[in-house]
Amino acid sequence: MKRKIGLVVDSTLGLSKEYAAEQRITVVPLKVLIDDKEYIDGQIHPDVVVEALQQGKHVKTSQPTPELFMKAYEEQLKMFPQVICLTLSKTLSGTINSATLAQTLLENNNVYVVDTETTINGGLYLIEELIRYLDEGHHITDALGYLEELKEKGSLIFTVDNLQTLVRNGRIGKVQAIIGNVLKIKPILRFRRGVLDLEHKVRSFKNVILYLSEEVKKMLNFGKVCVYIAYVDRSLEAKELEQELYQLGDQIRVKITGVISPVVSAHVGLGGLGIYLSNE
Repeated sequence: MKRKIGLVVDSTLGLSKEYAAEQRITVVPLKVLIDDKEYIDGQIHPDVVVEALQQGKHVKTSQPTPELFMKAYEEQLKMFPQVICLTLSKTLSGTINSATLAQTLLENNNVYVVDTETTINGGLYLIEELIRYLDEGHHITDALGYLEELKEKGSLIFTVDNLQTLVRNGRIGKVQAIIGNVLKIKPILRFRRGVLDLEHKVRSFKNVILYLSEEVKKMLNFGKVCVYIAYVDRSLEAKELEQELYQLGDQIRVKITGVISPVVSAHVGLGGLGIYLSNE
């Protein structure tokens, strides 16, 4: 490890314990509440949330306290002179407020809080690319600028079985949900720089895969493309999409990052399958 900058992330970025330990990253967990029983993100199997959603249980989430972020900063500052904290988009969670308040209370100007403006495997992509960049010896100012460049190039496209979960959590309008559910269509949503839009509607999951493949093809016009695939309960479809993308040529780097964080799954709902795509 060559970098001289510490890293703190929230648990929705989906880092494995092994990867976080190897890279000396401190992960601050969010929580999942199922019928008022509390679980810690990262210490709960994703299937617990999937089963709860299938059974119609009330699933909520809560953000970390500022105290947890303060402890994370202090831990990193023992190893590094400067620290960058990455959180999921502020339009999805108030987690960044806790992270920022912790930085203020700590009264340390060497801690920098960054809104990833994304979620699911978008955050994972940003942290992996940032680590590679920092290992090249870049300084904090360059790193913060590089993160902005990365955010501008990437976006998250995903589908769900039912838009009602997103409506309940205030992520999408009721009118859009009614249109999708009444027509029994598969909604395709894009989340880019903190903004969620209902981008397209198709009639089958086969057409979802076709649409996602076409979006990747468009990106090829601008150079190599990285595609991270994640899902809630669509592992077979994720594999099918992976195989479809492999056929587009060697200018595409494809990886299935696995099951979405339980906290994010609680908001996305059943049938969730998405890709984070970015030019490299």
